[in-house]
Amino acid sequence: MITGYNTDVRHGNRVFHVQTEDKGLANPKIETLIYVGGEILDNYRSSYEDLLATTVISEPIIQERMDEQHRAVIRDIKNGKYDLTPPDLLEQQAFNDRPLDQAILEFLQQEGDVDTLEMVLDQPMRPVFGTPFRVQFQARLCQSQAPVAGAEVAVKLVSSLKKATGLLAGRTDPGGRFVGEVPIPPSQPGQCAVVVTCTSDQGFDEVKAVVVI
Repeated sequence: MITGYNTDVRHGNRVFHVQTEDKGLANPKIETLIYVGGEILDNYRSSYEDLLATTVISEPIIQERMDEQHRAVIRDIKNGKYDLTPPDLLEQQAFNDRPLDQAILEFLQQEGDVDTLEMVLDQPMRPVFGTPFRVQFQARLCQSQAPVAGAEVAVKLVSSLKKATGLLAGRTDPGGRFVGEVPIPPSQPGQCAVVVTCTSDQGFDEVKAVVVI
């Protein structure tokens, strides 16, 4: 087991304590914990089991991965990933973070004045690094529950450290259903998530889930 890293990162008016450690060859994982005020805010784990299978393991190689992961988490903090959103900005962000017509549709939907598209998952999304991921849902109208056929579907892998990657594209069938399977790459530094979007003349919906180890 290799000596880990401990770094205090001041961002805004908060101090984040970042701790990265090697779990040892019996459990070949590198774990990074983020603390604020003595409580765990988030954690990230990556595996180096691939090293055990391909080469004679050496401490410098593991140390390099620990350093890379530790620095990636610190970059996330400094880039504002864990910033708190003031309550008075929530309404503004609801419009600024997506197209205006989409925001208006969602507002009208909440008021009960429009029957717009929604995605209904067959089961919760739980993507895992290094394993195939099945996408399965129905696109329907939120009030009448009529299926939406021919809606455009896009599945992407987004990361806090690099550009989004397209994994799959297609359309819903006559019953509004979409089924597909995509490969999730091996673990990588930074926060990753699978994002599934569905678009038609009846509106837009999106679901996302963080990829886990």
